[in-house]
Amino acid sequence: MTSARCSSLVLALLSLLGVACSSSSTPPSEEAGVAGAGGQAQAGAGGNAASAGSTSGGDQPGSAGAGGAAAGGGGAASGGSDSGGASGGAGGSGGSAGGATETDAVKSAGCGKAKTLQNGTIDISFGGASRKYILRVPSDYDKDKPYRLPFAFAESGSSAMSVANRNYFTMATLDTGATTIFVAPDAANGAGSWSKSDVELTDAILEELEGDLCIDKTRIFATGFSFGGAMSLALACTRADVFRGVAFFSGADLTGSCTATLTKPIAYYASQASGDSSGPPLPTSGRVKQAEFAKVNGCMEEPSATTFPAAGQPHTCTEYKGCSAGHPTKYCVFDGPHGWEPKDPGQSTSWNAPEAWKFITQF
Repeated sequence: MTSARCSSLVLALLSLLGVACSSSSTPPSEEAGVAGAGGQAQAGAGGNAASAGSTSGGDQPGSAGAGGAAAGGGGAASGGSDSGGASGGAGGSGGSAGGATETDAVKSAGCGKAKTLQNGTIDISFGGASRKYILRVPSDYDKDKPYRLPFAFAESGSSAMSVANRNYFTMATLDTGATTIFVAPDAANGAGSWSKSDVELTDAILEELEGDLCIDKTRIFATGFSFGGAMSLALACTRADVFRGVAFFSGADLTGSCTATLTKPIAYYASQASGDSSGPPLPTSGRVKQAEFAKVNGCMEEPSATTFPAAGQPHTCTEYKGCSAGHPTKYCVFDGPHGWEPKDPGQSTSWNAPEAWKFITQF
């Protein structure tokens, strides 16, 4: 029998057995429908039972390719011509690396390292002087887990220790999942008098924290009350490319950091008391600045946002509409004196810190 006739008979036999012949050099484990490529009943790469995180076809049917329905990485995969997660079984596209878990986080340089910074007061050299900040890391800190990081700034007349003693303005109490590291810088006078240069102090503290601790660089925030709110506002104006958002109480541009036209959006929450100002609001006031941030965030105008409730009425919040993706903007007003812990009539606890915490934990 000639070799050509033999080849024809072999091909015919293979056809009867239902096995596809390919002229490509792709190994069998990468072909759709061939054992070893994972998926449903030895389906192609990444079928319905694919496992997350794999980047190549598996050794066992029904468990190997990445990006299948059980992978959490993007539903039932489609195609089946490639090995691993890019494509696979039936319908939808597979996840290339096992889907979105902590992959959304941007880990700081300190991730994976044993930390050296300890909870409590820490000295840092800045501008030729010794400055301080107070650190609070969860007791069950995991060096491989990226944490949220809010900076909390004291009001005039108060220290970082005061902020820490108020559980970083109550947010540490609300952090029941222990997902957050808190830091409270101290002003140069130790009593909440902030200046433009404290933006650079914040930079220096952040650099130290990111180098030693596992921080999610996409979830850095600022909060504060009164002059501390002014520091949060200063960071919103000058560090919107570093801070994910701000959530502060009764702040205004007291550091003079926000005189230029805003160009960078940032997630923005602020509360304001009717007693914060009398008469027409100054250009530096929180009432004016919230509208400027709503504008740079691409939100629709809300002229009634600064209409304060009448005496004896509960607070009101304006959630701006049409804002650009990732830049929600919320402004809450209440009738009462300057303060960070207002209570609605008949209520024993404040709504303000819980609103701010809810705002930053949406990210």
